[in-house]
Amino acid sequence: MTIRSTTGRRRPRPIGLGALRGFEAAARLLSFTTAAAELSLTQSSISRQIAQLEQQVGRPLFVRKTRALLLTAAGTQLLHAVRQALAGIDATVGEIRGAASVRRVTLSTYPSFASLWLVPRLAQFQREHPDIEIRLDASDRVVDLLAEEIDLAVRWIPADKLANGATLLIDDLVAPAISPRLLGASKPQTPADLAQWPLLDLDSSVPGARGLNWASWFDFTGAGSVDPAAGRLVFSFVDQAVQAAIRGQGVALMRSPFLQDCVASGDLVMPFPAIRMRSGYRHILAVNPEAERKPHVGAFLGWLRQQFERAPRLAP
Repeated sequence: MTIRSTTGRRRPRPIGLGALRGFEAAARLLSFTTAAAELSLTQSSISRQIAQLEQQVGRPLFVRKTRALLLTAAGTQLLHAVRQALAGIDATVGEIRGAASVRRVTLSTYPSFASLWLVPRLAQFQREHPDIEIRLDASDRVVDLLAEEIDLAVRWIPADKLANGATLLIDDLVAPAISPRLLGASKPQTPADLAQWPLLDLDSSVPGARGLNWASWFDFTGAGSVDPAAGRLVFSFVDQAVQAAIRGQGVALMRSPFLQDCVASGDLVMPFPAIRMRSGYRHILAVNPEAERKPHVGAFLGWLRQQFERAPRLAP
């Protein structure tokens, strides 16, 4: 299809624009079904939109597997352009509608940090700044702060990697923690004694869990191979393991800064407080340079850094 410009020249339209919302949602969520639910469409509608878009582009945008959906190189390239274009359009429409007057801070972080560390502290910020709206994007996906207009991002990354412009919040330390009710009068003498309780572990498929399990910790302490005499409970989410430990279902390997909070509150105790293993990971803060100049973003940024400075510390 072509359209005629005011100069009389015919300008080609590379693709129809109607399917771009569906493509962006499907590419972001890697699911036609979930994208359809987000956009209040049917799964077949999303599939048709993508098929039409692939026909117009001339290349496949997705690799369709039985239980997975992956982007092709062409799909990744198109997603980058579409995401930037839609973000610009949405921002302009927001300004037209007056939404730009809302003092909003958007923070992207991973789910366990949001639920275990950030959300319990947010009530204080809301009391001090009731006019500032906080929007959380709790997911593990890679985000583009500029293109998606995200103000801040807190991420958990390998210690030898630090993104340009990011700042260090805290290095990750790992130590066993157990409910004082479950511990009772027992006093384990060696790390291997912890196997008398159920060992709470993370599934190896959890991002960052590789090498951060009980086998690694026992090896770190010199205990070697230890038989879990009371069994193991394996979780798919960090916050599930933490809550199970607090409920007295076993002993968990806890990480900073969740470890400090749970010990300071008295929910958990450290049977071997002097034995702490470095995980090789750290928490970092990335800031959108275009958002940092906004007073309400600066207020939240200062508050967030202050929370880390005031967070409980483990005694040496």
